[in-house]
Amino acid sequence: MKLRVLLLTMSLCVSATTALGSFEHRGPDARAEAMGGAGVALANNPFGLFYNPASGNFGNNLSAGISYAVPFGNNALDSFYGVIDTGRLPFDRNGSAAISCQYYGSSLYRETSTFFTYSTKLAGPVHTGISAGLLERDAGDTGSESALGINLGALAFLSPDLNLGVAFFNVNRPDTGDGGEKAPFTTLAGTSYRPVDAIVLAAGVEKQEDKEIRLRSGGEVRVISSLTLRAGFTTAPSTFSGGAGFTFKNFQADFSLVRHPELGTGSWYTVRASF
Repeated sequence: MKLRVLLLTMSLCVSATTALGSFEHRGPDARAEAMGGAGVALANNPFGLFYNPASGNFGNNLSAGISYAVPFGNNALDSFYGVIDTGRLPFDRNGSAAISCQYYGSSLYRETSTFFTYSTKLAGPVHTGISAGLLERDAGDTGSESALGINLGALAFLSPDLNLGVAFFNVNRPDTGDGGEKAPFTTLAGTSYRPVDAIVLAAGVEKQEDKEIRLRSGGEVRVISSLTLRAGFTTAPSTFSGGAGFTFKNFQADFSLVRHPELGTGSWYTVRASF
């Protein structure tokens, strides 16, 4: 029995690293993932920092969130995320700082990272951000590796209803293995638009080196003040997603389901609050 569990976990790890790879960009937010992962321009506190380092919390309140994800429907490869964003800084009324962390994998293969993010207003409607942090990978008997990762982003608030965003992940191509493996440089670009107060539409593209361009798109509709429904899709591979969000005062809870054509259905759960 133990042998079968071990073999199953190993096969899932191989599938996961083939589908995702070491330190590829992974989205933790159930809201954004329900909308096809099109989160680069959502300005979605506090999880927006995982999609665009420029998406800081520019209000006066502290915001925080936690996330749990099972990307391939098996908890042997589950992921945990956490983030705290300070809001406006004493020395920069247009800036914010945040700390975020993530854990992905199992006892056979594990990735962890901790990032510090600073974002501020550059000029006019444009905000910029930078994240720097430690990437750590533990592959069991093959040993562990660590490296410094750097991400950059820009977000333009063109109007109260229209945002444009672009982000670059692993810009320094950090080494993540003895065999010369490097974390892949990835670009996200997209827009979000609110045609009416209760509807948000988002679309974007993702380009990871050595892979084809991936389209991400989705939207959400606020049914009542406390309930929002969402749906989305991606290409390369083709996935379909859906989910819902629940709001109560300063707290919000979200969940999403994403159907992958080969790896099955994954699920995301997030809770966030502002103080």
